[in-house]
Amino acid sequence: MIPTTPALNGTELDARPWYRHLNGYHWAVLILCALGWMFDCADQMMFTISRAISMRDLLPGQSLAEQTRIGSIATTVFMIGWATGGLVFGVVGDKWGRAKTMTLTVAMYAVFTGLSALAHNWWEFSIWRFITGFGVGGEFAAGAGLVADTMPEQARAQALGFLQALSAVGNVIGAELLSVSSNLAHGADHLTWRYLYCFGAIPALIAVFAMSRMREPEKWVLAKQAAREGAGQAMGKISDLFSDPRWRRNTLVGLALAISGVVGLWGIGFYSPELIDASFPQMSVEAGHHIEAVVAAPDAAQRAILIKDFKPDDATAYRRLLSRTARHGEVLPANLADVSLSSERRTELAELLKSRITPEEGAQLKSRGSIVQQIGAFFGMLAFAWMATRIGRKPAFVIGFVAAWAGIVIVFLDFHKPDQIYYLYPLLGFCTLIPFGGYAVYFPELFPTRLRTTGIGFCYNVGRYVAALGPITFGSLAALLGGRFAIQGFRLAAVIVAAVYIIGIVAAFIGPETKGQPLPEDQPMAAH
Repeated sequence: MIPTTPALNGTELDARPWYRHLNGYHWAVLILCALGWMFDCADQMMFTISRAISMRDLLPGQSLAEQTRIGSIATTVFMIGWATGGLVFGVVGDKWGRAKTMTLTVAMYAVFTGLSALAHNWWEFSIWRFITGFGVGGEFAAGAGLVADTMPEQARAQALGFLQALSAVGNVIGAELLSVSSNLAHGADHLTWRYLYCFGAIPALIAVFAMSRMREPEKWVLAKQAAREGAGQAMGKISDLFSDPRWRRNTLVGLALAISGVVGLWGIGFYSPELIDASFPQMSVEAGHHIEAVVAAPDAAQRAILIKDFKPDDATAYRRLLSRTARHGEVLPANLADVSLSSERRTELAELLKSRITPEEGAQLKSRGSIVQQIGAFFGMLAFAWMATRIGRKPAFVIGFVAAWAGIVIVFLDFHKPDQIYYLYPLLGFCTLIPFGGYAVYFPELFPTRLRTTGIGFCYNVGRYVAALGPITFGSLAALLGGRFAIQGFRLAAVIVAAVYIIGIVAAFIGPETKGQPLPEDQPMAAH
């Protein structure tokens, strides 16, 4: 039996801060679930922030556009694994138990994150990320369901908002580990990302500890017993999400909310490291000097002589730089000396060289940018919990999606200088993560105990099947628009794809308002 707080009259109850309603076991559950989700999100950030680096290593000699395209495919594969795991383990969480399911999923994503460091090519890497996604997707439904069922009524929304907000701490840890890994590898791409994924095996220790500390919530135990004795309906049946009109509406609303936010975040917001790549060419100091000499050469013959003396790193950096100035459909020849440099193109190359940074500086900038982005995300998710308890869940979602849309447009069009990360990236994190604070608070409030993790898993993760098209759409659209306009195709694509937030705004108006309501149950169970 889970200990409960003493009963108070309504005035005293409302006057106390939410955390004063928690006893020792409540805190243990919240902290363990938060740690599992925190390291889960650290894994996501490791993948996101090192995606460009790993693609450079696994796809040597390919253009930036091709590396971005393949990276988008790897992201889609990861998200499909995430969606599948969320669906499967959501059902398992209702049938087998929230605590046991969370332990298994944390162990799964930890082990396969470590194995990702051993990949030899992009498709092998994608396979490991697919299996990692199984654990990542399953953990959220189990953890959120466990917290929702365990917390006192007066503390549920804030506790779930706190759980989700701590995901930003995990993202900061993942971002900071890139800097550590880069220093250990002395800036070498082929070692940096591999060291990073080795760190991802650490959460397995949490799984062992969690197994010995947590027990199933009383609500789940009673619902399971009722189902076993025939006094209640079956646990974890996906078909039951659609057989009852009430749960069907809630499922479709939750699915639409998830699709909108996940596409916006994973299809655009989490491409902030690539925004740094798109803004600042990366090359060694020596390669930069050699390329400057080529661009400044008075004629093609002099350029050919300088290019002939290029080292492999010089040639790779020069090809990447030329691809940034390529017009739509232009294919660079194998011999870079054959590329004709008009006065206009030389001016473009010279401007790009002024903004160049070294790979080490790029890794540091991505690390700092991701950290401040996640600081903004932390406050964005807390902001949803704050709004939800005061003005309601539905208005909070509308405000969140509008803010996310505006944040993406502002950041992707205005970011051009390194020091802008200190105010634009926190804005991006704050705005795009506001809806995610809502998922943790709202989704458990849409379903009865017997379907709670099934419903959470379905909405939050099955939505990723559709949302998985976001990165591919973004990458393909960026390639399609590249070289056609003065603004980079990468930036224009972000602005266009951000229109997906309209779906979330519409869904927020259709969904039920759950502010001040107890967790729902089936009518027969309530009577029983």
